[in-house]
Parts: sequence; C-alpha cells; structure tokens
Amino acid sequence: MKRLSDEEILAGLRKRDNRVLQFIYNNSFNPVKQLVLHNAGSESDAEDIFQEALIVIFKKLRDEPLFELNSAFSTYLYSISRLLWLKHLRNIKKIDIDPLNRDMEERIEFEEPLPVEDKDLRLAIYQRTLLMIPEDCQKILQLTAQDLTSSEIAEQLGFRSEGYVRKRRHFCKEYLINKVKEDSDYQAMMVD
Repeated sequence: MKRLSDEEILAGLRKRDNRVLQFIYNNSFNPVKQLVLHNAGSESDAEDIFQEALIVIFKKLRDEPLFELNSAFSTYLYSISRLLWLKHLRNIKKIDIDPLNRDMEERIEFEEPLPVEDKDLRLAIYQRTLLMIPEDCQKILQLTAQDLTSSEIAEQLGFRSEGYVRKRRHFCKEYLINKVKEDSDYQAMMVD
C-alpha cells in the first residue's frame, strides 16, 4: 500500500477503512511494541495498548468532527499508547503481587518511567511543538543546539547582528516553552 498522508489516515479512520487500519498497523505498531516490551510488558500487552490507543482516536474523531492533528499521526498514536501504558503500569503496582513473583514487582518498579522523565514522550512533544513556532525560531534554536555562536548564526541566517540573534533566541525559547506547556500530552504528564 502506498504511503498515506496524515489527512488520508484521518479520513480513512472516519470511514473505518480497513486498508487504512492495516497501513497504521504496519507503520506504527513496532514502536509501540518496543515501548511495551522495554517497560515490563509482553507482545500481547502491546497489541492491547495499540488497540486501546486506536479506540481513543476513534472516539476523538467521533466527538470532534473538525479534529486536526498538531503532530504526525504516528507521533500522536505513540503518545497516546505511551500514556495508556504508563497508566497500566501504575494500576499494576496497586495489585498485590505474589511473594514468589517479587522479582517481577521490582522489575516493574525499576522500569516504570516517571512522567516528567519520559524522554521519548518529551522528545515527541518538543518535536511537534518546534514545528508550530515561527520558521526563523526553528532555525535559530536548531543552530543553537549545534553549538554555533550568535555571530555564526547571524551570518548563516543573514541577520544584521549577533545582538539581534541573542534577542530573538531569547524570545524563541520563551515562545517554545509556552507552547510546550500548552501541549495536552505535557499537561497530562503534569496531572498524572
């Protein structure tokens, strides 16, 4: 099957198109499976979480006919799956585990990431938020991350001075931080 755009995926999901579901499974299941397997789960758990995430998306599309993505569909699906798995792990910890399976309890305790320290989800939030800020801000922050000086950035981007770059970089960082704080996944991590 040909590569589908995010818009085609959403349209296919609204129509309950099985080919679109197959495309999503073929292109998005493996990252979810790796997430679950690396955090005390099984392949069966991964399949359940993947299905639950799709159900969340179906409900979102049903309840919000004008729903649009703010990130790539695969990132959105992964973020939902990650939140569902974290919730599942938290629920497991509430169940008394048989003393013979103490090592399982310790493994879960050790491998369960704290929401604020969830590097993959933080990266996904950062990446999709970065795409929402002005293009010059994206370039300035990317070049800053590459350890270029203000004068090198000014020269590379054709700005009039390094002072302007410093001022603009400060604005861009503040703008990005505010956009991250507005992100629904970020807010969900802070609530959990």
